[in-house]
Amino acid sequence: MSKLYAPSSYDHFFCLKPPVMMWIAVLYLSRALTLPIAMAIGSFSGVNDAAIHMARGLWSANTLLPSLIAALVLLAAFRRTPKASSLVRWIWARGRVLLAAAAAIDLALSLVAPLRVGEIDDRTILALIAALVDGYFLIYILASQRIRDTFAEFPPPLEPAQG
Repeated sequence: MSKLYAPSSYDHFFCLKPPVMMWIAVLYLSRALTLPIAMAIGSFSGVNDAAIHMARGLWSANTLLPSLIAALVLLAAFRRTPKASSLVRWIWARGRVLLAAAAAIDLALSLVAPLRVGEIDDRTILALIAALVDGYFLIYILASQRIRDTFAEFPPPLEPAQG
């Protein structure tokens, strides 16, 4: 690792914890999968119908591919333990590249609709805002040393019991 971080930056396996901004990026990029789950939880817990309707308007099938890619990293983040499978370890080791790919695909998809329509309306403005957010997350994922260091660490596997 190229830099020392505060002791609170490490988890109980002595691995660097993902920063909050990375969690936000992963949740945003996986929104085609996480938003329906959040809406379902919200409707069961009594969230206002107007808020549920607004969240439903934010969902788009166009974001499904980048969401699937980002969801792999989200899954690996939750399974980041010494007991993790080799597949989870493989996904985590390539997590930065996977997140960058998800952000780049999402950025491209956000720009396709406004370029195809050719005129500015409410949907075009929302698509351009989404493209700006995607661009920000793409730059953050590629430029952040903390992201590099986080994906470079994974708890070592458990040793088999000596009998």
